[in-house]
Amino acid sequence: MKQAHPRTLVVYFSRNGRTRRIAQAVAERLHADLEEIHAVQSREGLLGYAQSALEATVMLAPAIAAPRHDSAGYELVVIGSPVWFWSLASPLRTWLLQADLQHARVGFFCTMGSSGARHVFDTMAALSGKQAEATLALTEHEVRARHSHQLDAFVQALQGPPARPHAANR
Repeated sequence: MKQAHPRTLVVYFSRNGRTRRIAQAVAERLHADLEEIHAVQSREGLLGYAQSALEATVMLAPAIAAPRHDSAGYELVVIGSPVWFWSLASPLRTWLLQADLQHARVGFFCTMGSSGARHVFDTMAALSGKQAEATLALTEHEVRARHSHQLDAFVQALQGPPARPHAANR
C-alpha cells in the first residue's frame, strides 16, 4: 500500500536565486506546494542590498505581497531563508510574523556565505513558536556544488515520524 504524503508547503525568500534553487529541490523531493515570498519594495542592485542589510540587522519586518497559500492548511511547513549579515532575511521575518503554524510541523533551511545559520534557525524558532524537525544550512559553495546528499538527509529527516517533544516541552 502506497503511503500518502503529508500536506506540505515549502516557503522561502530568495534575493539572488540560491535559496530558490534549494527550495525547489526540497519541494520536488517532498511533493510539496511552493511559496516564494515577494517583498513589496525591490531588492535589486546595490540599493536593494543595502536596504536588505539594514532591515536584517535591525530586525525590521517590511511589507510583503499576499501569499498564495494559507499556512494553516499544512501539516508540514519547510521554511527557507538566505542569511543576511548573520540574520534572517527581513521579508521572511514578516511572513513568519503573519503565518499560522499552530498545527504544523516545521523544518528550516538557509543559504549563506559562510556562517550565521544557528542565529537564523534560532530566530525562525522564536518567530514561529516551533522547534524544527530538521535543519539544513548550505554555504554558497555547497549550493553551487549541488550537495544532494545533504538535501536527501534533510528531506529524509522531515519525512520520518514527528520528533518527540523534549521533557521541558511536555
